[in-house]
Amino acid sequence: MIFPLDVSDLSEARRWVKRLKGLVGVFKIGLELFTAAGPSAVEMVREESGADIFLDLKLNDIPATVAGAVRSASRLGVDMLTVHMFSGRWAVREAARAAEGGLKILAVTILTSLSRADLMEVGYSPELSRDIREAALRLANLAYRCGVHGVVCSAKEVAQIKEAFPHLVTVVPGVRPEWMASSADDQKRIASPREALLSGADYLVVGRPIREATDPREAAERILEEMAQALADKA
Repeated sequence: MIFPLDVSDLSEARRWVKRLKGLVGVFKIGLELFTAAGPSAVEMVREESGADIFLDLKLNDIPATVAGAVRSASRLGVDMLTVHMFSGRWAVREAARAAEGGLKILAVTILTSLSRADLMEVGYSPELSRDIREAALRLANLAYRCGVHGVVCSAKEVAQIKEAFPHLVTVVPGVRPEWMASSADDQKRIASPREALLSGADYLVVGRPIREATDPREAAERILEEMAQALADKA
């Protein structure tokens, strides 16, 4: 389970790490926290927990700039880093080549906040936007050929991607347990932990169900139990 530290204050991020230490396998540092605190956020997570560190920056720039950012991330000692497939084949390939020290490059396919209408609005072809699963599979195919370690996709696309590319690590955001009250947020292609794992997800990004719970640690434990049961059933 990956928990996103989606806060802009390092002290608040530290409180979340301490609160969930021992339950969360990976802490994710995204644009909000990294912009506010920079490498200090990585150092804090390393000091406060034994969990892996996922630097989720979704790099999207020219190949040389992306490669330079990957080398900098390698020196920070993070475990995973995202690059966006919309940066193109050469940028993603350079990201994979620039990774050092065990850093895993994950390619973002299509954000879980996007719908078919959103894709068409930004110029995606009607044929591909009609079937997001096919669009995500096409991007995963390109990511695989670029040499990345894995992809970020929704649970709706993970089964198809995992069947085609079983060696790619799959990270699935937009996870909402069935017991969580439905609420309007920016995630559109969501799934339960059970659905995501049975479809082939390797990592689940779970933020709001824990962060918004009255007892975050109890919520995390409940989700872990659901994950364990799904894995047992799958086995």
